Amino acid sequence: MIMRGPGLDLRGAVAVDGADESPARRVRVGHSSHVDQLEESAVAYDGLPISSGGAHGLGRISARDALNAWLRFLGMRAEASPISCWFAFPMTPRLTVDPEAVRLIAREFPGGRGSHSVPWDRADDALSIFESLEPLPTNQWGMAPVWLWFTASFRIRSPSSQELWPGQDPDRFDRFVTPAGVKLGASSTRLILQAKRSMGLSVSIPRASDTDLAEVVPWLQAALPMRLSSKHWTRWTLTKNKRSYRGRKIVPVSLA
Repeated sequence: MIMRGPGLDLRGAVAVDGADESPARRVRVGHSSHVDQLEESAVAYDGLPISSGGAHGLGRISARDALNAWLRFLGMRAEASPISCWFAFPMTPRLTVDPEAVRLIAREFPGGRGSHSVPWDRADDALSIFESLEPLPTNQWGMAPVWLWFTASFRIRSPSSQELWPGQDPDRFDRFVTPAGVKLGASSTRLILQAKRSMGLSVSIPRASDTDLAEVVPWLQAALPMRLSSKHWTRWTLTKNKRSYRGRKIVPVSLA
């Protein structure tokens, strides 16, 4: 069986000198609830942007160990939303997917063309099927034609109390989204299993001071299966007219 991290609810599963300041966009999804006063700031981590590969590589690790490590992070450091899981057959240049693999996955997990949703109570079955297909063929860029995805939104906990970090609500930031796609007040992660294993991580930490980051960043790092980058942290601060946020690149002291 898949090991679940402790406490994971599967049901509801310092500034850089010369850094550029960059504006971002505000995105509204549906109707935002009224907030009397927007949060003044948040620190966002985008790990990793498309230009840097889109996710952190996990090195030589088995699919099962990668999933266990991902779940352990969520269980130890966060309160997660329901986890989504699906098989995908992405367009893989110069490589075609084995029809037998397609039939096997489609039989176990009927779905639409190119994507097959996996109920969370059958995630272990999906992982076993994925393992049975290994080693997967790859093209010259190291891409495989079969991918198994896991995604979840989450709210981080406080290192000192294990209570939820305050202010984690996109409405408190007027649903502002950074150019990298991080929604302030919300965090998310994805695990991608193919020939290689990779983990994407977007984190938003409201009101985080440099002192807070000196504690939070090493605490997060201790539960992660990859090393956080020093290059993708931004502090977003409410503009004077209270209508948007402006970003300034920073490097947490523990990563400097």
